[in-house]
Amino acid sequence: MKIDPITTEVIASRLGEIANAMEYALYHAGYSPILRESKDGTAGLADADGRMVMIGGGLQYHLLSYEQAVRAVKVRYPAGRMKPGDSYILNDPYVAGNAHAPDLVAVTPAFHAGALVGFGVSMAHKADIGGIVPGSSGAAATEIFHDGLLLPPVRFQTADGVEQDIEGIVRNNSRVPDMVMGDIRAQVGCTRLGAERLVELCEEYGADTVTAALHGLTAVTAQRLGAELSTWPDATGEAEGFLDHDGHSKGKKIRVHVRAVKQGNRILFDFSGSDPQATGPVNLIATVTRSVSLMALVATADPTIRINSGISGAVDFNIPEGKVISPARPATVNLYFPTANLAYCCVLSALGRLHPARAVAPSGLGTGGISIGFPKSSRTGKPDVLYELKATSLGGTARRDGASIVMPVSHFTPATSVEVLETEYPVRINRFDMRRDSAGAGRYRGGVGYVREYEVLDECVLTVRSSNHKYPAWGINGGRSPLPSRVVFNPDREDCELFDTIVTRRLKAGDVVCFEQSGGAGFGDPTERDPELVLADVRNGYVGRDEARQTYGQPLPDEAAAPRPDREDVAPDPALATASTP
Repeated sequence: MKIDPITTEVIASRLGEIANAMEYALYHAGYSPILRESKDGTAGLADADGRMVMIGGGLQYHLLSYEQAVRAVKVRYPAGRMKPGDSYILNDPYVAGNAHAPDLVAVTPAFHAGALVGFGVSMAHKADIGGIVPGSSGAAATEIFHDGLLLPPVRFQTADGVEQDIEGIVRNNSRVPDMVMGDIRAQVGCTRLGAERLVELCEEYGADTVTAALHGLTAVTAQRLGAELSTWPDATGEAEGFLDHDGHSKGKKIRVHVRAVKQGNRILFDFSGSDPQATGPVNLIATVTRSVSLMALVATADPTIRINSGISGAVDFNIPEGKVISPARPATVNLYFPTANLAYCCVLSALGRLHPARAVAPSGLGTGGISIGFPKSSRTGKPDVLYELKATSLGGTARRDGASIVMPVSHFTPATSVEVLETEYPVRINRFDMRRDSAGAGRYRGGVGYVREYEVLDECVLTVRSSNHKYPAWGINGGRSPLPSRVVFNPDREDCELFDTIVTRRLKAGDVVCFEQSGGAGFGDPTERDPELVLADVRNGYVGRDEARQTYGQPLPDEAAAPRPDREDVAPDPALATASTP
């Protein structure tokens, strides 16, 4: 059945409204700060074949994981076993395609007149699903079974209510069961809302019309991306970057390499030059490697292209199994995001070589997270887990500076506010401000990094999941690398220590951990930067006077001093001074 473009766009608008309503329900019904504050979750709609049509939330790279999860549910619950009112959950990355085990997927089928017409889907991070440390993502993990509970597709809810046996299993495997179950119920609830609204849309327009619109939307995306690629010259571009290590073999850096080959209206991303899968937790599921590559392609080609399954139509991949970007089971994948960000930045750089007018400098590479497990929180009187994401900043472009404190790949995932952290957990945020001279210099500099310092008020178990303390992002067209990230334990004290990128440590009340996050890389020769922009950066405290003179070559009036001096930083590890860049 064919329908006219106007009807397709009207239905697309309605689908977007449904996805937004699902997203709103997810964030406002969620229990944990990682979901309701940091918005580490998405919700959307898939067609009856599992192809993603509409997604709400900032983590658009969930796209292909949604497809794999829906298809996994359909395999385990084929026609006749899947019924109206059912909802399913799953979180095994090798089955569902989710990035790591804490990212649980909820799936609810939508039936109209007895026929399957689509699915409501949601993916969201859980504060704790068991595993070897609070927060589940352990620094010492060497296999997926260390990462916590692994659920195949299981029926969580029917028309009669929640399956209490499944809920009991989940509760029994979490240190914070009430919080986790609250988030799961929020996820399942938003997918049921999406399924109901999709059925209502079918009742209003007819199931055949809605189905045709779903197919039409993905076809338009594929056509637009292919048409854009056909305007590019046929060429090949390559890029590579490095992680410090995998957390297990600490003397060995980890290489991610991509070769982009554009021919006609198609493009190939070849990751075969990347290192073999790691023993430690930095591996990246191949599904997510494909997703972040597609996000980089759309960002370079045309950001107005609607994100759905159609963006896969013009893209081929060569991702051999057994690489750090395509591990084989049972490799652990809990610290996937630094690798995902690195793969994304490598693809952006390779595409910039194919289309120099749209080149973008890489984001800061010091991404990751922090989890703090309190055996008995003085705030709640029971076990608690603080889990927070660590952002960096975006790289400069040919037209403007990079955005500051913005999560690469998932741009709309903010840090938890200081007020929420201090209210809900026994921590004090002593410092949260910009990190001077952290941005990569350039005609357009990268975004500025930041400093965030946590003081724990109770005994706890800390797991730092940082990255790229040795190998910062690389500049473009003469731009400079930013300062690498680092994590300082008890700064300004006798027991001060620079933490490695991946570490678990028991802390006592009063201990402090300070994250100094990298900025984005620079674009273009720094000496070509507008002097007024340099002066403004100095006055705002983003750039020091010495940096302005030495790197930007700008003489400054005496009154251009920054508003306040930064605290004297801890002396860096000498090994960091020799860090190389890709």
